[in-house]
Amino acid sequence: MYKLLIIIISIFASGSIFAQTDIKYLNVSLWNPVATVPYSYDNSVMLSLGLLQSKTNNIYGLSASALSGVTAGNMYGFQFGGLHSRIEGAAKGVTISGLYNIHHASMSGVDMSGLATLNVVNHHGVQLSGVQNICMFNTDGVQMGGLMNVTGQMLSGVQLSGGFNVSNVVHGVQLSGIVNFALQDCRGVQFSGFNYATSMRGMQIGVANFARRINGVQLGIVNYSADSSTLKLGLVSISPKTKIRPMIYYSNLATLNVGFRFMNRISYTILGLGTPYDAPQTTSSGMFFYRVGLYKQVGRFIFSTDAGASYISKFVESTETTALSAEGRVNVELAINKQLSVTCSGGCSLRKAFAGKRVKEAKPIVEFGIVLPNLLKSSR
Repeated sequence: MYKLLIIIISIFASGSIFAQTDIKYLNVSLWNPVATVPYSYDNSVMLSLGLLQSKTNNIYGLSASALSGVTAGNMYGFQFGGLHSRIEGAAKGVTISGLYNIHHASMSGVDMSGLATLNVVNHHGVQLSGVQNICMFNTDGVQMGGLMNVTGQMLSGVQLSGGFNVSNVVHGVQLSGIVNFALQDCRGVQFSGFNYATSMRGMQIGVANFARRINGVQLGIVNYSADSSTLKLGLVSISPKTKIRPMIYYSNLATLNVGFRFMNRISYTILGLGTPYDAPQTTSSGMFFYRVGLYKQVGRFIFSTDAGASYISKFVESTETTALSAEGRVNVELAINKQLSVTCSGGCSLRKAFAGKRVKEAKPIVEFGIVLPNLLKSSR
């Protein structure tokens, strides 16, 4: 115990000697102001070690503390805080903490924390956290967060998260598990479950893609853009000029069918459900179908042809509980007025079961029904 006391007194005495010079080489502190170089607005330290807290004005080297690392001025080097790290001035280097990092000025380098990182101004480099990264202005580099990344102004680089990415302007890539938002302009790639951009130049890849203006490609199950000439690859493509019309019709495949037809300039897609399938042999069954085709309007008639597929399920125990069906149709539609139409179709279906005999079964298609009014007002 006596030797430990002599060592502590020696450290503090050496610190006081360094404090009398212009350069403070070493600071050892318990919690400011209990330190060999107590905090002041004009001190600069090369090495600061905090038993609980390290607080200095400027760091040119290394700052490490068990709980809290605080630099009131600039940091050039490395700062580590067991719980948190805070830098008030400019920072260049590496900051690491167990919970969160806060930079009140620009940061250039690597910013890592277990919970969150916050940059009040700009960040150049890498932000990495277990939960979220936030940069209030511009990010030039990479944001990687377990849940969320946010850039207040411009992202020039990559956002990668398990949940959400948000940026006002994106020049680069947004990759997330749930949703990407480019609130104004995006030039690059968005890849997520749901993608949104006010103005997009590049590619959106996701379950659902939304862009008011786009010069590029949308690849997803549902694609929306105000520009009807955009290349959309997916099950459903929508623009303000898309006519979304419900359909109700009888078929010899499934007795009652209800679907939605998404009609664009020369093409359309149909999504819907039908039940029961193959009546009256099977009463407890149904099918989900998807159709894509081309059409030509001549006066009050619409002539179209499409190809489709159906997933068939029988809800009772059977040797054949599920099957797939590939289908082709030729359709004729007559407009009664601007709101209602009648339609009839003919074609062929080729069904194959997943279990049982596993044989292919060909069957003709006969259908007729009505087409209901457009759910959206068409742009003029």
